[in-house]
Amino acid sequence: MRTLTLAALGLTIAFAQSTTAAELVGGYVDVGYSAFTDNTRVSKRSLTGSGEVAFTRTFGLQADLGVHDLNAISEVGTNVTLHGNFHVGEFTSLGVFAGRDDLNNQGVNFYGVEAGHEAGRVQFEGYASIADAAGNNGSNGTLAGLQIRGNINEAWRLKANIDYIDARNGVDATRYSVGTDYNFGEGGAFYAEVGGFDANAGPVGANETFVGFGLRYNLGAKRGTTFGRRGFLDKMPGL
Repeated sequence: MRTLTLAALGLTIAFAQSTTAAELVGGYVDVGYSAFTDNTRVSKRSLTGSGEVAFTRTFGLQADLGVHDLNAISEVGTNVTLHGNFHVGEFTSLGVFAGRDDLNNQGVNFYGVEAGHEAGRVQFEGYASIADAAGNNGSNGTLAGLQIRGNINEAWRLKANIDYIDARNGVDATRYSVGTDYNFGEGGAFYAEVGGFDANAGPVGANETFVGFGLRYNLGAKRGTTFGRRGFLDKMPGL
């Protein structure tokens, strides 16, 4: 919790020292659903949102909030993430972030670094983070991922994702997917994806196929935010 507090304090100081009026440049509200194909009871319904405020042309803050209804275990989880975004060029952004997932009265704090780059019609985004769950029997872990997006035209976009989770207690998982976004105008978009979730716990492993889809309403001039979501609950297809 101390690391999370220090990260939030550092971003707050940067906020206070900004001499330029804050401007809301992007955000979204998202309603999504995902489930494993062989057992749809293992599913997740999510309501998430994000907003990004710019203080200068090179620095801004982004906040992500999420509520996740996990059907199989009949629990509702929440998460919050704060990003500090640094635009080091017209096509490249770097960031730091800190956040927390809460589920069933237990919490996981996480913090990490991220980067994004745009090359013509293709965008790349990657991140790496460390989780601190000292309050949960000292279980720690890492999470890292990469996303590639390609714009076909103004309406259609293809994307591919891979995320790796290492719980450092003999449990690890890989999530991978391909999908598409369709922007139908006025900030609205529909998205869908299909992928796999490969989990291992010691000698026991399982690979499950999942599908996901949802609706998103994008806000601001950016029509979204600089970086994606970083919580552990955001990466789970269902539970």
